[in-house]
Amino acid sequence: MAKEPQLYEIGLLIKPGLSETEASTELGNVRLEIEKHNGILESTTDPKPRKLAYPIKKITQAYFAALQFSVSPASITAIEKSVSTRANILRSLVLSWTRAPAQHVLKKPIRAKMSETPILYSPAKTEEVGKKVDEKELDKRLDEILGQ
Repeated sequence: MAKEPQLYEIGLLIKPGLSETEASTELGNVRLEIEKHNGILESTTDPKPRKLAYPIKKITQAYFAALQFSVSPASITAIEKSVSTRANILRSLVLSWTRAPAQHVLKKPIRAKMSETPILYSPAKTEEVGKKVDEKELDKRLDEILGQ
């Protein structure tokens, strides 16, 4: 009994000695390998030159490409093995994915009405800032506020 196809992504580091068209051809060979095992290609990224975080076999730069595809879990080990043994592939990594459920996207942003927005700060009036206050008046006012 064959299992239902699962979504995978394979990331590839292709040797930098190749031209961009040769790197694309190598990516096409990996694609053919996936299709040979009844895989269905979902998406592809073109090979782009990238600086590596650390040297691999004394190489510091390589082409990076990724393929997303769905295939039965029984075939994934054969695909991994055939891709990793290719001469022009420095490294490959196969990741398993699950499809995220579709989410509802809002058409219009929801905005709060101006009357609903709380006022956190109200600046002091400029007339009151420059005005001098008598100390006795200030003490009397403080007593009223504090309820004494």
